[in-house]
Amino acid sequence: MKLAVFGAAGGTGRPLVAQAIERGHSVTAFVRQRPGEGVLDGVDRVVTGDARNADAVDSALRDVEAVVSAMGPKGPEPGSIYSEAIATVAHSMARAGLRRLVISANARVLDDLPLEGPYAAVSQEHRDALATLRACDLDWTVVATPMLADGEPTGYEAVLDARGSGETIDRRDFAAALLDALGHDGWVGHIVDVSNPA
Repeated sequence: MKLAVFGAAGGTGRPLVAQAIERGHSVTAFVRQRPGEGVLDGVDRVVTGDARNADAVDSALRDVEAVVSAMGPKGPEPGSIYSEAIATVAHSMARAGLRRLVISANARVLDDLPLEGPYAAVSQEHRDALATLRACDLDWTVVATPMLADGEPTGYEAVLDARGSGETIDRRDFAAALLDALGHDGWVGHIVDVSNPA
């Protein structure tokens, strides 16, 4: 499959790209800034730009079949950069006639409880991105997790539209879940909570 991967040089994006290539996918990597030598070895194309810029996103979507986003809010301060980027990607996909979109999120998209604490703005951005997807005509899946960890991949459990038993997931397992979502028609239009089993 020909994929556009947004956030390709990030902590989840790098293993996502590596696994996509291992699985035989063709990858167009979208990054904010061109990464160092060797970071994106094996990709077919690198597109550099702001994911809120429609022209840059349109360029990344040329000759692809599906989109996977490992982007996320950059920090705890309030702002709409991330949700605006997801909206731009969704609108560009609609113009290009593309349908399949998988994005990452945190598990607070699975509830509507008040958001508090230092990362409330991050969770709000994920909720705003979800609202954008629910309002568009795409075959979307949101893959969510309570917390990412850097450890060893052990496999993951997936639960539709509800919290699973685990509290963390290894980044490589999370990357695998994002790619696996592309092949699960039953995940379309759903939030899938993934975690390493407790």
